[in-house]
Order: sequence, then structure tokens, then C-alpha cells
Amino acid sequence: MARIPQLREDDSSTPPEAREFLRNVGSTMGEIFNAVRMLANYPQQARALVDFVKAVRYRNTLTPALTELAYTTASAANRCHY
Repeated sequence: MARIPQLREDDSSTPPEAREFLRNVGSTMGEIFNAVRMLANYPQQARALVDFVKAVRYRNTLTPALTELAYTTASAANRCHY
């Protein structure tokens, strides 16, 4: 059981600001990961983090291939597995 609640956009007990955040993430990213559902407990901070990740991942001067290479290299260097 998660210690941090995983909010759902279709749950009426989820605060409106969090529901809006989750719907926005779902419409722009295609799916909502469980980590994002936990971040939705603090929608203002979550929006800032998602915007930062999008900027680093997609709004850079690297080609898509180099962006992916940098991402996977950094993940391997930090022993992240996916």
C-alpha cells in the first residue's frame, strides 16, 4: 500500500486543481504514471517539475537521437533500469 496517495482524475474526492493537473498530463503525455499520481497531491509543484522535465527532454538543441543517447547514458551511469 502506498504511503503517499495516488490521486485519480475520475475520483470526486480528488481536489479540483489536482484533477485538472492529471487531465492535462494525460492529454499531453498519453498516460499518467503512478509517480505523477502521487505528485498530484501538490499540483503547483508537480506542474513545475513536469515543465522542467519536458524542457530538458524535448526543448533542447540536441537531435532526438542524441537526446535519447544522453538520457540512456545518464540512466546507465546512475544504475537506473527500465
